[in-house]
Amino acid sequence: MKARALAAMLALAMLAGASACAPQPPDGAADSLRNAKPVRGDVAFYLAADGDTAGARTFPVLRPYPGQPAQVAVKPVPVIARGQVALVALSVDESGQSALDLQLTEPGAQRLAQVTRDNVGKRLAVVVGAMAVNVATIQGEIPGGRLRVSGLNMADAEAFERELVVAK
Repeated sequence: MKARALAAMLALAMLAGASACAPQPPDGAADSLRNAKPVRGDVAFYLAADGDTAGARTFPVLRPYPGQPAQVAVKPVPVIARGQVALVALSVDESGQSALDLQLTEPGAQRLAQVTRDNVGKRLAVVVGAMAVNVATIQGEIPGGRLRVSGLNMADAEAFERELVVAK
């Protein structure tokens, strides 16, 4: 399947239709951050609560893959919180679909590397506002703190970018 970055502009790649995260940065990801805007809105990354639903939070999934539930249960505390995502930029992924490129703060980048290193095979959800924009399986450590959320249509990408740059 064609690689599609999720939370990895820059390090988290997602396979189209197969929800997976891999540690290589998408082509052109660094260039897209030239037009990045500061993140002021609500974004967080959560590990899925797979089998451990005590205290879990539930979010609707924007566009579930075939066979994926329309909602995802996640652990109650995000592994990457709002203040750890510094920049967002609209971009286009390698398959020509709209995407959002994210740059984490240094502490956020270190935390994401640790979490992905320690949770290979588990699922990670990127949540903007109250919507799981994507859910992917961690394939390896994601260093560098740059991520791409891709597979979006232009209207969704623009709406999420607006939501991320407006202070809440």
